[in-house]
Order: sequence, then C-alpha cells, then structure tokens
Amino acid sequence: MNMSIIQKQQYIENIQQLCPLKCSIAYCLNQLRSAKIQFLNLGNLIICPKQNCLIFFQSKILIRIDTFTNT
Repeated sequence: MNMSIIQKQQYIENIQQLCPLKCSIAYCLNQLRSAKIQFLNLGNLIICPKQNCLIFFQSKILIRIDTFTNT
C-alpha cells in the first residue's frame, strides 16, 4: 500500500483529534473503537496499521503520535 504524504498527514490529524496529547490511554482506546479504527494495543504503545500510526504513552498518558514506514 503506497500512501502519499498528504494521506499520512490526514490520518495523523484524525488520530490527533480523537486522542489529544495528555489524554488517558483508556480515553484514546475508546475513541479509536468508536471511530472503528483497527489497532494493536501493546500497553504503552498502540499501533494503527492502516493509518501507519504509532501512539506512545507514558504512565498511561499520551505523550506522542508518530508515523512509521511500512516497506
């Protein structure tokens, strides 16, 4: 799946709207579920493969959302 930079940015912006910085992991998971976004919960890291997105938590608080490359 070859995604443009604009598509990746739109996915990140969507995730950021659903899960603002410093929100709790429970809140973020509920937001992702209600938006029907598939994710893999690894505790302090949530991976959203379709959105090429990594969501990082520290002490159950969101600290960073980033993209990853899938080559």
